Amino acid sequence: MQQITLPTYKNNVKMQAPTQLRNKRILIVDDAASIRMLIQALLLDAGYKKVNQAEDGKYALQYLKKCHTDLIICDWNMPGMSGLELFNQMGKDPELHNTGFIMLTSSAGGEKVKEAINCGITSYILKPFKSDVLLQNVAKCLAEIPNGRQSL
Repeated sequence: MQQITLPTYKNNVKMQAPTQLRNKRILIVDDAASIRMLIQALLLDAGYKKVNQAEDGKYALQYLKKCHTDLIICDWNMPGMSGLELFNQMGKDPELHNTGFIMLTSSAGGEKVKEAINCGITSYILKPFKSDVLLQNVAKCLAEIPNGRQSL
């Protein structure tokens, strides 16, 4: 896969991942390959080293059961298993329920936001998003992971 390098700036300063978070494992789940590649390029450019992709919720759930992951960045609307369904499935699994989760969606409707909040999703980003907003949310979510969880 071809790597895309996109500079990320805020106030003309490139945003970098906090050093202590760079080895955290991140999984991007989106049915659009272009979105997955864009987000992966942003994260790698910011200094995150362990970024993987899944094209849908079902594949993501299989991956999560095999590979420790600290944070999921997930699209809401996907065929097969939506991001919300993935989040709910993870909540039923004691090994996965503490994994950080950022929901991405192009739906700005109030009902969707309410539904996400009612399910326990605390980080919700609207598409199209600004890279600094995504990077700030990623750092915040990773920093809030319970102390018992470590990436290798």
